[in-house]
Amino acid sequence: MITDREAELAERLISLHDGRSYRELQEMSAPPKDPNDDGKITEDMYLDMCRDIENDMGALESIEFIDCLPRNESKFTLWKVKYSKSDIKVFWAVGFDSQTLKVQEVLVQW
Repeated sequence: MITDREAELAERLISLHDGRSYRELQEMSAPPKDPNDDGKITEDMYLDMCRDIENDMGALESIEFIDCLPRNESKFTLWKVKYSKSDIKVFWAVGFDSQTLKVQEVLVQW
């Protein structure tokens, strides 16, 4: 199960993929555990992802919680998201650090 705060943060993270909120998303994100990790999302990568979402899927219409996969020190939350240009639901997975509630990982699939 997830808390109201975790749900609020995940919904906020999904809605911030609007092409205008890179810095806010960075503030929500945990630093990589390995400083040499190249997995950091750059602003250009973020903008490309937002353009893809807008072009392929349209505007955000709804977000629905699916489930939570608890881990040792984190939670992996699963979401079904509806956009205006498609009947296809988009799958979002958002991983949070259990202590800090910082975002550790995000997966988007449509």
